[in-house]
Amino acid sequence: MQRSFNILFLVTALLCSAPSSARAAELIDRIVASVDNYVILWSELNYRLRFEMEALNLTVYSPPDSIKSLRLQVLEDMVDEQVLILKAQKDSIQVDPTEIEEMLRQQFRMARSNMSDSEFEEMLERVGLTERQLKQRYRKEIRHRLLYRQMRSIVSFRQHITHREVEAFRQTLGDTLPLQISLSHIRAKIRPSNDVLAERRARAEEIEARLQNGENFADLAREVSEDPGSASNGGDLGCFGAGTLVPEFEEVAFELKQGERSGPVLSPYGYHLIQLDEKREDAICASHILVLAQTVEGDKEHAEERLHELRRRSISGEDFAALARSHSDDHNSAMQGGLWGTFPRDQIPAFLKPYINGLKLGEVSEPFFLQGEGFLFRINDDQATLEGLIRESRTEQAMRDLIRDYRKQIHIETRLDGEYLREPDHDATGYVPKTHGIN
Repeated sequence: MQRSFNILFLVTALLCSAPSSARAAELIDRIVASVDNYVILWSELNYRLRFEMEALNLTVYSPPDSIKSLRLQVLEDMVDEQVLILKAQKDSIQVDPTEIEEMLRQQFRMARSNMSDSEFEEMLERVGLTERQLKQRYRKEIRHRLLYRQMRSIVSFRQHITHREVEAFRQTLGDTLPLQISLSHIRAKIRPSNDVLAERRARAEEIEARLQNGENFADLAREVSEDPGSASNGGDLGCFGAGTLVPEFEEVAFELKQGERSGPVLSPYGYHLIQLDEKREDAICASHILVLAQTVEGDKEHAEERLHELRRRSISGEDFAALARSHSDDHNSAMQGGLWGTFPRDQIPAFLKPYINGLKLGEVSEPFFLQGEGFLFRINDDQATLEGLIRESRTEQAMRDLIRDYRKQIHIETRLDGEYLREPDHDATGYVPKTHGIN
């Protein structure tokens, strides 16, 4: 199960080997599994299979039985993944749409960085997708990954490790414990200053006054909205269900009556003036005018000061885990006292090494910034390292138990045995010839 969520998102290099749009229309797809009302398609399975083959250094010339066995395992992982998604929905677990969109931008920027505009357009034509459809595929993968991470955080938080258990674990391992370290962190987002927010709100109120004086919403959106994606369409955002946009926006939008407008609504992007165009049974259609509230250099300095203060408090004896729970902007890890992960010393992520090199156990790094966010990292002491190892093991088992138990409560059907395991008339991935047993 863990493996399926460690797969990288759909990357350009693999997409470039997918079928042409002309052939795509001829492909025969089919349902290979259903989990309640959700279906998994043959093409989706094969896309996932390709990532697993690369990770395991398998090729199209590998034994067909090995590939077929792997395909069955991948399908089982995909079923487990969807079971977990349904469980998260049942438990009303949400992911931050802002985080989804930020990760989407990063992933898409990474994919585009390896090709020119013309190459990108050619790739889209080969795979038979529009740019919007490709982004939607990325967005789905990202949402599933974040849901998994949040579910895992909740499960991990429920694992209570006693000092006696840690000592027993230490005695059991003796000298066989690999040289590992446990890392915790505090994340600080850079936020616009109060002065910027006040100026931006005043601008939003000016626009609201023009609407109240009778100006047309769509015309005004084209003139003044600072959302480049919707301004040219008169602010039209289309129709969407709950959990699609940022919570601050949705909280107001879903309460509006058809034809009603909101006052200025603050979100991580700035101030929105929202108009509800249509209300459906499970979705709404809305437009907005956005007044951006952007950060400036002084806002970064404020975040840095905040991190320095938290570091001073930790050095003075305050519990780092308690500080993370109260002050970290990474809400998933904050529930675990900022716990970020446990690593062999020679496998610490490369981007972290410059900031934690030279730190001793129990010490906290100086504040640093990556991709517009500030961080403090702490190398936890031996006790925390052993506790982290125990927690990881227990969390893995608890996740398996959770999925196993919820599988019993829902309808699951797989169709990848017997007749359905035979090769289809056309390969749904455009990746390999049938003669090598991967179609």
